[in-house]
Amino acid sequence: MTRRAPARGRAGAGGTGSARDGFFVALTRAADHSVLWIAVSAMMAAGGRRARSGAARGLAAVAVSSAVSNGMLKPAFRRQRPGDREPLVPRPGSFAFPSGHSASAFAFATAVSWQVPALAPLLVPLAGAVAYSRVRTGVHHRADVVAGSALGAAIGLAVTIARRPRRPRRSALFAGAVLVTSRRAARSRDLAVARREMRGLGLAVTAELDVSQLSQLPGLLAARGPGPVLVVAAGGDGTAGAVSDALAGTGHVLGILPLGTSNDFARSLGIPVDPRLAADLFAGGKAATVDLGRFTPQEGASRYFAHAATVGLNADFARIAARDGLRDRLGRVAYLAAAALAMRGRRPFGCELRYGGTSESRALAHLSVINAPAFGGPLHLGVPAADLDDRLLDIVTVDDIPPSRMLLAAVPFLLRSTRPVPGISIRQAASVQVRAGEPLEVTLDGEIAGALPGSFDVAGDALRVIVPPGFTDVDDGIPGKGTR
Repeated sequence: MTRRAPARGRAGAGGTGSARDGFFVALTRAADHSVLWIAVSAMMAAGGRRARSGAARGLAAVAVSSAVSNGMLKPAFRRQRPGDREPLVPRPGSFAFPSGHSASAFAFATAVSWQVPALAPLLVPLAGAVAYSRVRTGVHHRADVVAGSALGAAIGLAVTIARRPRRPRRSALFAGAVLVTSRRAARSRDLAVARREMRGLGLAVTAELDVSQLSQLPGLLAARGPGPVLVVAAGGDGTAGAVSDALAGTGHVLGILPLGTSNDFARSLGIPVDPRLAADLFAGGKAATVDLGRFTPQEGASRYFAHAATVGLNADFARIAARDGLRDRLGRVAYLAAAALAMRGRRPFGCELRYGGTSESRALAHLSVINAPAFGGPLHLGVPAADLDDRLLDIVTVDDIPPSRMLLAAVPFLLRSTRPVPGISIRQAASVQVRAGEPLEVTLDGEIAGALPGSFDVAGDALRVIVPPGFTDVDDGIPGKGTR
């Protein structure tokens, strides 16, 4: 085993080397004992779920690559370090082949980049620079670095694609499914994960539609005969609501892959937002029957909604967000911009509410008629004492109060408090008629779909949907027992 030599030379102690040598010396030292990759992982921990998962997989790959390169291969090959010149850093006392620094660098970069592709342009060149620094500083042969880099990349890939131990494989509740996607909501990577899980469960996609082609769905279902068909909505609340409207009262079954921004209907049902876990319910879940809301305008046909119907601020938000493809250009930033513009341009509207023998005339900034109680997406807000399957709608009115008070009003909802909030009122009723002095746009599940005046009522037991096993279904999954 080679004895450690004192660090001398171009950029070593007392050296007069170039600034470039100094950079690679600093980089190779930063990667000693994987400190560099641990620091990167710590920064990633402040990100979202995917970033934290990528950091964990990256560190696992570093641990495996270090064990393989330093614990197994170096003692087996026993290759000596370069001796043709003085290194720029202390010469390690271990053998040279393969390079442990290179293996760890590419193991981490590969594992993280697979999980978080946006970081690949940063991590892969950084790993290459660390690998090159081992040759530049004179402590490795080129072949050591090439072999270490290849070994690390292979281990990073293996750790990444290695799946968690599976529960015993179960068969899907249905042999096939019709898949409805939304180009605007369905994140391609998450949808690909869900597709793989569905294939693993033996659930074949027999037809696929974009939500804009939903008018073709009745024909597809009729062609499959009298039995129930699973229709999977891959998108956000708008996609799930549109498919729910098409399936209401048919006996066919909705499956949800929550790939949108809020996914409030899925959250109300207890469906995980992780696409793999959501797809796994197609084997491990159950078919339950739940309520839908129904909006009947004074002119035009009735439509069902799964999550909520809204008038006022949310309708303005939906109109602004869809303006000139704003969501397509700005992504999720568009929602913040649309919310700010809707709040700034809000204007109160007068309306009359009739429900349960009561009539109210109000001046409002916003009206929500809610079927599924969760809202606010990852904030986990919820309407107090509300239930998705209670044969009641929750009618939420917001007076024309300042935006600051509207924001403060969200706090009790966040805490699930039942205390009254000034300016916000909640009522429960099976139906409500709403009349306004002027036509007002109505959104159903976040999509503009009609105008007031009109009526809202609960359509009990209107939808069959795949839910987690622990979901409480008041009808035990038997269609036809609720009120229509």
